[in-house]
Amino acid sequence: MKRLLWLLGVAVLIASGFLWLRSQQGARPGPAIVTVTRGTVVRKATAVGRIEVPYEVPVNSLTGGILTKLYVELGEKVTVGQPLAEVRPVLTQQTLLQAEREVEQARISEQAAREYVDRDHPAAYLTRFFLGKNSLERMYQTAELTREQAEEHLELLRSGEANAGDRQLDYLVRAPVNGHVLDVRFREGSPIVPSSLYGTGSEFLVLADLDHLVFRGTVDEIDAGRLKNGMQARITVGSLRDTAVTGELVEIALKSTLRDNATVFRVLMAVETPPGVRLRSGYSAVAEIEVDRRDDVLVLPERVVAFRDGQAFVRVPAGNGQISEKPVATGLSDGLTVEITEGLAEGETVLEPAME
Repeated sequence: MKRLLWLLGVAVLIASGFLWLRSQQGARPGPAIVTVTRGTVVRKATAVGRIEVPYEVPVNSLTGGILTKLYVELGEKVTVGQPLAEVRPVLTQQTLLQAEREVEQARISEQAAREYVDRDHPAAYLTRFFLGKNSLERMYQTAELTREQAEEHLELLRSGEANAGDRQLDYLVRAPVNGHVLDVRFREGSPIVPSSLYGTGSEFLVLADLDHLVFRGTVDEIDAGRLKNGMQARITVGSLRDTAVTGELVEIALKSTLRDNATVFRVLMAVETPPGVRLRSGYSAVAEIEVDRRDDVLVLPERVVAFRDGQAFVRVPAGNGQISEKPVATGLSDGLTVEITEGLAEGETVLEPAME
């Protein structure tokens, strides 16, 4: 008997649980309620691009040979005229012998010109008569200058440096601009091809200005018309997401570009590097430019507003469990939140859209 009563109790519990589940499945919750509040709506234009240097200056040598000495390191700041590297020509015995013979020939020519000036040559009087004394002096000065140049060239080959009056001759390659060493493409011992009219030769260093970086990117054509020079931007660098980087819009392209079947316009921004942060050229980044803003306005999530035939509607309770649509006027939208300019007051409630 007890066992029968126990089985009957279990059956009653199972039946009660089944009926409760059926009742819960049949009940549908009502639509969620959203309250009209005050807030801020900000419209932003988004530019996708990279952090880059404003310019890059490749460094090459007018003299071919071997890179014998590198005086700078990657990232080092240099000034105009600062020695960057030494490129010496490949010195062979034949080259040295030819330079020595050029010096000897120049000395002989200078001596001959001196004989004409001092009238030690039989033809000196006749030459002076036809050409004049000044012409003979110029001939001697030319021969003297040729001899000095030949001696300087020989000394340069032998020791790597020479004096030409108040100037120092050497095989050093100096910085053409102020900047930083952005890239070192050749190291000591590398052969260097000289630059000429037929090519740039070996570009063994690259200089750039890392103190004044720029952001180069593109914006959609919808946002391009709202942009103006001088607008401030917040730049998010891909590898430094926790670092606040700001920029100022300085250039907007006048001609569009087609990218991935979308019409975009190129933009250029000056980047302000935060103290203690090292930005590198080539970092991917996203810039957000504030183009419009509404503070202390009535707002709703844009998902609760329906747009139809140029008119906006919201769903509101109508009593007796009924729902009706109410027309409203909207203002600025950021894609998630929309400004309500007419039709609702602060504190009023609307309903979430129906789930299909």
